[in-house]
This record gives sequence, structure tokens and C-alpha cells, in this order.
Amino acid sequence: MVKMKKEKGFTLLEAVVGVGIMALIVSALAITTTTLLLNHGRAAEQNVALPQVQNAGYWITRDVQTARNITTTAPNGFPLNIKVPVDMDPVNDNTVIYSFAGNKLKRALYNSTPTLISQTFIADYIDIANTTFSILDPDTGLYKLTVTAVRDRGGVTMSYEVGQRLSPGAES
Repeated sequence: MVKMKKEKGFTLLEAVVGVGIMALIVSALAITTTTLLLNHGRAAEQNVALPQVQNAGYWITRDVQTARNITTTAPNGFPLNIKVPVDMDPVNDNTVIYSFAGNKLKRALYNSTPTLISQTFIADYIDIANTTFSILDPDTGLYKLTVTAVRDRGGVTMSYEVGQRLSPGAES
């Protein structure tokens, strides 16, 4: 009687199926890892752009609300001229001018003489082509500000509707 040795190991078919399953698992992990890394980079870039948009929205909204007079420039509304009262006499009004220096939004404050009081860069990474200030209703002094900031692949856009607290052209 011949005893058959029980052979140990895998058949060729089992090995091919095993390698195929491993290839699917590895490719799924690679795709997941790549997606996570790319999205993390985009999210990080958006986290840099968001405060820039919010800062621009804050300062322009603040100045528009206190404005006595607002002058926009075609086609996108910038440079934006805002007359801010300091007392009852319009002759003493300060002037705030928002303009772009490259992709930065600059705020310049002048007194009535006009002497430059301060100049500040309030936002960076601004997409000038997609940042606008426009009049919605000149009778009530309602305006729309749309600010877009883009850093590499991550961009953020926000729109603000803001009204003057003083009636347009009011003499306080």
C-alpha cells in the first residue's frame, strides 16, 4: 500500500485570485489616501482664503454703514470711494478709498484736507476679476459686495448686502 503524501501549498489558480484581491485592496487604499491628501490641501488653502474674504467684508461693510456718500467705479466698483462723517459738517468728512495693489485689497483713510491718515492691506489673495461692489438700490443706499479670495486651488466667495445707516447724501 502506497501512502499518498498530502501536499501543502496553493494551486496556481488560488495564487492568481489572491494576488488579484490584494491588488484591488492596495489600489483602493491608494485612491483613498490620494483623495484625502488632495482634499486636505484644498481645505487648508480655503482656510487661508476664508479669513481674507471675511476681513474685506467686515471693513467695507463697516465703512458703508457709516458712510455719508459712496462713489463706485465701473466696471467692478473699485476703487471704491466712501465719505465718512466725523461731525455734522460734510466739509470735514474723512474719505476711505478701497483699491487693489496686485491681489491685495488696500484701505486708505484720508482726512478732509486730504492728508493720508492711514493705509492698510486688509485682505490678500483677492481674485480681482470676481470681486465687485455694486449699487442695488440708490434711493435707500443698498449695496452688494462680492469678495472672492483664491489661494492656489482653494477659493472662497462670499456676498454681502449692506445698507447705509444715513440716507444717501444726508447732511446728518
